[in-house]
Amino acid sequence: MRYGVLSDVHANAAALRTAVGRLRAAGVDGWLCAGDIVGYGPHPNECVDLLAGIGARCVAGNHELMVLGTLETQRAGRLARETTPWTRSVLRDDCRAFLADLPTVLRLPGLVMAHGSLTDVETYVTRAPQAAQELEKLRLREAGAGVLVLGHTHRQWLFDPAGGTLAAPAGPEWPFPETGPFLVNPGSVGQSRQRERAPRARFLLLDMERRRLRFFAEPYDAAATLAALRRHGLPRSCVHVPPGRLRAVPRRVATLLRHARR
Repeated sequence: MRYGVLSDVHANAAALRTAVGRLRAAGVDGWLCAGDIVGYGPHPNECVDLLAGIGARCVAGNHELMVLGTLETQRAGRLARETTPWTRSVLRDDCRAFLADLPTVLRLPGLVMAHGSLTDVETYVTRAPQAAQELEKLRLREAGAGVLVLGHTHRQWLFDPAGGTLAAPAGPEWPFPETGPFLVNPGSVGQSRQRERAPRARFLLLDMERRRLRFFAEPYDAAATLAALRRHGLPRSCVHVPPGRLRAVPRRVATLLRHARR
């Protein structure tokens, strides 16, 4: 099974279309999304429609739960608190029902997927001890699962307990670590938090049969997304929050991301 793995789309339809198109060209059998389909961006309905249309298996992220009202926004950053009411106001009933049906953990043959961690959508797993702890939970609770897919951090990452953090550049294929379960994060499709001149859509191809994976970081029509943000009166940082401009996200997230870059 070859999965196209997406996460943290954040209602950015231009970025999502680019990711889906690139993965289709690479060849996939199925689609996964590790949460935060909506939130921040200007296209919540369009992104739900696209993912539902391709039959993506998705989990709920913290932004889904905030939009649905099952998770309070007090712990969220200013940008999320400002944009969540707008997303609620424009979300169609059928899209709301799609989001309400999402599980927080998805189990598939050989693979488990969640948003933040196995037990909490709001946890940022950015450090090796955290990742090792999640993989130990996986080993104890999910017999036979060799891959843990998480999102939420907006950063691509490949980690296994024996080898630690493995470099995760876009481009070359990587073999699955052979020492046991490993953690992989596809990065964010729709809200780059990298230091780059123009935001890129980040995602992953996961080949369960060949036991190989490939990270992508692709340019997309960010100007179209920025124009849509302006039309709806949403902040331009909904699409790109590079280091040094993290005032719009929780302070604790900025701290974690600084540690992740060390």
